[in-house]
Amino acid sequence: MISVVMSVYNESEDLLFEAVDSILRQTEKRFELIIVLDNPSNKIVSNQIKEIGANDSRIRIIENSENIGLASSLNKAISLAQYDIIARMDADDISLENRLERELAEIENGYDFVFSKYVVIDENGKLKFSYKKFESESD
Repeated sequence: MISVVMSVYNESEDLLFEAVDSILRQTEKRFELIIVLDNPSNKIVSNQIKEIGANDSRIRIIENSENIGLASSLNKAISLAQYDIIARMDADDISLENRLERELAEIENGYDFVFSKYVVIDENGKLKFSYKKFESESD
């Protein structure tokens, strides 16, 4: 079981939807997604998040009464997490479908901390940068 934590401030509706959707489409289905809205004055983002959260019971929405910053918002989400394994997600990132499955498998193999490779894409989905494998990596 994994708790995915995300803080939202002023991300666009499209970016936010893609980020959340990439978590909801994970091959690993045993997770919760805790979204902290850290900009309570942005009613558009607040309404979008609440609408997204209403469609899936794995999503929990926390709305800060005032802006407390990214680190404090993430710490708040972690303190409310149901599970011991925490995955970090930015509101403008997109996860590959097997991200949580692969990370969980590594943790179950005895690792305490894992991270994944990444690629950088622009707002049109065009590849801007790709993580290069180290010589000793097999995958």
